Amino acid sequence: MRFTDERAAVVAASHRLGRAGMTHGTGGNLSMRHGDHVVLTPSGCRLADVTVDQLVVVDLDGTIADDTTFRPTSELRIHLDVYRQTSATAVAHAHPVASIAVANILDELPVVHYTAALIGGSIRVAPYAVFGSRALGDAVATALTDRTAALMRNHGSVAYGDDPDMACDRIELVDWLADLYLRSAAVAPPAALTDDDIAEVVVTALQRQYTPFPGRNA
Repeated sequence: MRFTDERAAVVAASHRLGRAGMTHGTGGNLSMRHGDHVVLTPSGCRLADVTVDQLVVVDLDGTIADDTTFRPTSELRIHLDVYRQTSATAVAHAHPVASIAVANILDELPVVHYTAALIGGSIRVAPYAVFGSRALGDAVATALTDRTAALMRNHGSVAYGDDPDMACDRIELVDWLADLYLRSAAVAPPAALTDDDIAEVVVTALQRQYTPFPGRNA
């Protein structure tokens, strides 16, 4: 079995999102890139239960590179587009409740907490398109411009990073920010930080070597 380390990392991250309730049923998928190949979860799996032998390996064109009876996730297009357009090594997609709720009422999630700096600022919402479609892949790619995460209307969220754990950190952060927004908006219009505020957060974090994720530098 090739890509042993990548398979293990994808499975561990999948179980993490499954345990955290970041998806429902067979929704959600993860992947990790190694050179010109991508290891990713199969279509129809439950993230909490997926195993290393169920993972699918494809090249950057989406062609299956290792013999398997499993099919790649239906959101393969999104994963490959992210790898083509960014320096990502891992991608996570999930269906967290707060994230979907916010994506259904906003075009962009404002910066309601300074940790949104880890995403790049406010979080854009990709317009709805049917799963697995070119239209959805293009919409997500646009929403991810200068960001490491995006929301998807009537669907979920997507994030990328240097490894599957970082992608999970960001997807969980997006859902936390979405929940914070919803709780605030239920009382009054939420206060939002500006681009200048975010820039100051980034500079200060670098100066103080601050990270909200223990053991990480980003």
